[in-house]
Amino acid sequence: MALGMKGREMLIRFTTLARDPDTGRNVGILVAGHTLRDEGDISVEEHRELRLRLKWFNDNLSIPPTYNDPQNKRALSWFKAGASKPIQYMWDLKRILDQHGLQVTVTKTRDPGKVIYEDGWQVVAIPAKGHRFT
Repeated sequence: MALGMKGREMLIRFTTLARDPDTGRNVGILVAGHTLRDEGDISVEEHRELRLRLKWFNDNLSIPPTYNDPQNKRALSWFKAGASKPIQYMWDLKRILDQHGLQVTVTKTRDPGKVIYEDGWQVVAIPAKGHRFT
């Protein structure tokens, strides 16, 4: 997928319904997973599973450098449809969060807006003005 091209592949995003007070956007599932792991009333097995999944993301998923630019404050991360392992881990995190009352929304799109970063698993895009994704 080239940056800015039409006819993009399907993209997927996982967020919670909770709002981030700094950005006003929905809190991402990885942030919610860390919070549940550190502060939640969860079983030893759930803690272990969360720890392993979150460690995998820390070890294997690049943090896009575009987030360091204040002009990209509205940018959102999306997984490419072919990112099967990270997407499976996101479904695992969703299951645990859902079990603890943290509803996770799964959004799909072929048009995330202006793509400003891309790697093998993800894209970061700034949605078109007036277009809000969760």
